[in-house]
Amino acid sequence: MPKVSAGGMGKFSAEQGRRDVLGADGAAKVVSPEVELLLSKKDIAPELMKRAHDRQDEERDLRVLDAYNSFEAGLQEILNSPETGVLQRQAGAAQTATNEVNDYFSEEGGKHLDKLPDDEARVRFTALLNSRRKTAINFVAQHQSQEYQNWKDNTARDTIDSVLKSVNLSPDYATLVHGENLLEGAVLRLYRGSDPAVLNHRLSSAKQAMYGGAIESIGAKDPISALLVAVSWKDRLSEEVYARLEEKLKPLAWNQSLKQEFAELRGLSDEEMQANIDEISDPAMQQELVEMVRADKFQQAAIAKKAEEERLNALNRALFQQYSEGRLTPEIITDSGLPVEFRQRWRLVIERKDTVGEDGPFITAVDGIISRAIAVEYQIYSLMAEGLGAGDAAMLTALFSMRDNPQAKLIMNCLKDLAEANESAGGDAEDYAAAIRDLLHRVQYFLQKGEVFSITSIRNEVRDDYFGESKHVFKESSVSEVEDVEGDEIEIKNSEPAEIEDAETESDDSKIDEIEVEG
Repeated sequence: MPKVSAGGMGKFSAEQGRRDVLGADGAAKVVSPEVELLLSKKDIAPELMKRAHDRQDEERDLRVLDAYNSFEAGLQEILNSPETGVLQRQAGAAQTATNEVNDYFSEEGGKHLDKLPDDEARVRFTALLNSRRKTAINFVAQHQSQEYQNWKDNTARDTIDSVLKSVNLSPDYATLVHGENLLEGAVLRLYRGSDPAVLNHRLSSAKQAMYGGAIESIGAKDPISALLVAVSWKDRLSEEVYARLEEKLKPLAWNQSLKQEFAELRGLSDEEMQANIDEISDPAMQQELVEMVRADKFQQAAIAKKAEEERLNALNRALFQQYSEGRLTPEIITDSGLPVEFRQRWRLVIERKDTVGEDGPFITAVDGIISRAIAVEYQIYSLMAEGLGAGDAAMLTALFSMRDNPQAKLIMNCLKDLAEANESAGGDAEDYAAAIRDLLHRVQYFLQKGEVFSITSIRNEVRDDYFGESKHVFKESSVSEVEDVEGDEIEIKNSEPAEIEDAETESDDSKIDEIEVEG
């Protein structure tokens, strides 16, 4: 390979006989005036004369290469700049790349050419530019061509997607005709000159996707109509697409037909309903309709019952509020909207002389809540006509409102324990009622204060206060840490079944998880 001298001659070895874009060594015919003067002298050694001539040729090469390096730096910026480089451009933006590179060669190359010292340097620089132009333009042209193909493919795909979206939004005849024309124009014009078989396959696939999407869009709202449209468009769909649509739409259409039949049956009498069901030819649909009608009757009855209960609860609750405030009058009761039996009971309530309340109705209400014999709130208000006090009624409605909460089970168990203790102590109704009130008041007090307390300790204290040092063993259905949530809910965090000796070991209460209350 060629060797480069470290000094002296400072040039490629002449023995290599190079042929490159700068031209062969010593090829220059033009010499500077200084060299001409030197050559005119007869007493100069031939070696020195040759070196002077070579030195001038080297200097010319240096200036050419400096100009080329400066030009190449600008070319690299044109090609590869992260923001403006032509090789970074995509799709349509890349389609002027070769022109811009060619313009750079013409404009910047000409500027560098004008700065060279002589014609020989310009010839050499021009040879360099021509060689570099060929490689650069070829590389940029490949990038431009690839981006053009990408641009065409992406545009065709986006056009097909836009057609499918428009058809899915509005699968009407006019939109389908427009979509079909647009697909034909996009595919046939963008890929003109391609293999006709490939073009037809591409166009057919796009159209089938359009028609299939339109049918699915219709099927989302009206499966029966979509199935009919699919049958009418069968010749426009491939067997695979048609089979897929049919498999998807048939169950949906059957369900739609079933719901339509059911909607028509709901307003008919039993005889008319049965006659219509008998006319249906599909046994499976007949069976489904019979079951749907039966379930609907139960559901409607339950909804009506619940609505009536809520209405009666609200009306009785309003009268109770006015009674508690001392504003309830016979006229208000008459205009309350309650049925006559409820109005009669409220008149009995305001006729009572004992407004504090009796123990019997109170115990009956408590037992009813525990046993779930009292199923609706207004049953508690009805007991006021039999002697239940207003204060007791307010406390019991609060207890009733939380009875379905799993956390309220602990309080219910304590009330059951008090009932057992009362029976063991002789069954005194007055003591039993007082014990219940005491327990509920204590729980309410701690809940309102937001303090940590043991519901079992309260139960034991109340039991001992009213029924003495009983030796009975109470079975704890749950001993738990309880937390008041949002002010009036009790949340059980942990539960462990246990048996507790109520009177002999006070330390047993310390084993019972506390009830944690957050206000």
